[in-house]
This record gives sequence, structure tokens and C-alpha cells, in this order.
Amino acid sequence: MFEIGIVSDEISLDIREAFEIGLKLGIRNYELRCIGSYDKRVPFADEKDIDFILRGVSSGRIRITALSPGLFKIKPSDSERLKFEIGEVLPETFKLARKLGVEKIIIFGFVRDGTPEEFVVEILKDVARYAYEEKFNLAIENEPGFYCDSGVNTARILEKAGAVNLGANWDPANAVGSGEFAFPIGYERIRNFIFNLHVKDAVNQPEFKCLLVGDGSVNWFGQLKAIIHDKVLDNITIETHHLPLIESTIENLKRVRAILKAIEELGE
Repeated sequence: MFEIGIVSDEISLDIREAFEIGLKLGIRNYELRCIGSYDKRVPFADEKDIDFILRGVSSGRIRITALSPGLFKIKPSDSERLKFEIGEVLPETFKLARKLGVEKIIIFGFVRDGTPEEFVVEILKDVARYAYEEKFNLAIENEPGFYCDSGVNTARILEKAGAVNLGANWDPANAVGSGEFAFPIGYERIRNFIFNLHVKDAVNQPEFKCLLVGDGSVNWFGQLKAIIHDKVLDNITIETHHLPLIESTIENLKRVRAILKAIEELGE
């Protein structure tokens, strides 16, 4: 079996409250995204919050499994923003990751705007090369409306990029939002590229909407069973995206633990 983690701002934007509640729930692993406010995404959090996180890491009470600075949630044709994200945001993210002992950076696969896919692939290849030199792995989160939206499309782009340190932050719920049958179809294509897994649920009709695990279209029993069977990961991360936030995160944690217990008891 594997450890369960949570994106810290899916508990609270207040990192102290997030860790306090998370630790009471038995959670040691956290991904960092927004800290303090939704306008303060890593690596640009307040120094006092970073120092607090670092103390938690140094004490062994918590472990930071990934940073999600929101890179490439832009159109590939937005050259000025692209230059800023590669030239400033990415180096600062690497700097923070080193400080916190993190090897994995979550990125995105660019908003579709008609730019040829090969151009997107070349950008990702260059960024992966830079990350490799700095000894970091990059995990592309699939997102509706992006070049990397479904498991099938994300896998194709990763195959073209051909970088050993460039993989997927597989989000089956987001794949549902792209119109894909996330498990098993999307998973079968993406499984050899998975570096990280986000756990939430969703429906795509009449519109894309995130729900509690088990209330949407993702077959989480089948997906988690496959992740365990294929020995893809040793940890997974709850990304609730459902209000009320704390209550929904606690409920999702209960549901995920129940699914994992059922898989174990059935000997699957």
C-alpha cells in the first residue's frame, strides 16, 4: 500500500492550520501550491511561512512531496509570460525545492490556442533539459482545455518529448473533464509516465464539476487497484476541489482510506 498526502491549500490557505489539521488526520505528506492567499503561489510565499514549513520538514513531522507553481497555465503563444515563467518562476521554484528537499515540480501543458503541438513539445523538451541539469523531475498535470488534457493526449506529448525526468501528474478527474474515460482508457496510455497522482472526482455533464470521491465518474476503486498492482507510486495526493473545503477534504480522506481497505481485504 502507499501513503496518502494532501495539497495543503485543500485544507487551508493558512499553512499552520493546514498542517495542524492534517497531522491530526494522520497526514504527513503535503504538496504546496498556494500559501496565505490564492495570489501567493509557490515559490512566492511569505518568508515567514517558508521558514515555518522548513522547521516542520527539518523536524521530520512533515514531508513536502511536490511543489506546484502553476507553470504553463498559459497559451504557448504568450511569449512574454513564457519568458518570465522559464526565466524567473522556474529558477525560484528550484531554489525553494532544494531548501525543502523536494525533487518533483508539477507543471501544466499549455492552454490550447491553435499553436502547433510540436512547438509545445519543443518548449517542454527545453524545460525538461533545464530541470534535468538542476536534478529535478517535472510532472505535467492534465487539465481540460490544455494540450495535455486527457491521458491519451498527455502520453502522446510525453512520448514526443522523450525526457526521462518529464512525466505526468495524472489527474483522472481532469481527464473526465476533457471527455475521456479516465480509467481504464486514459490510465492505460499514461501509466508508464506517471510521477504523481491527484485524487478527486468529477462529472462532465452538463458541465465539468468536481465532486467528492465516489460521487463522480472516476472509477477510483479500479484506478487505485491498478496503481497498487502496477507499482506505479508509493504515495498519492488528495486534491479536494469541493466546498466546504475542510469538511470535504476530511470526507475524501475517509472515502479513499475505505477504498484502500477494501482493496486490501479483497486481496486485489
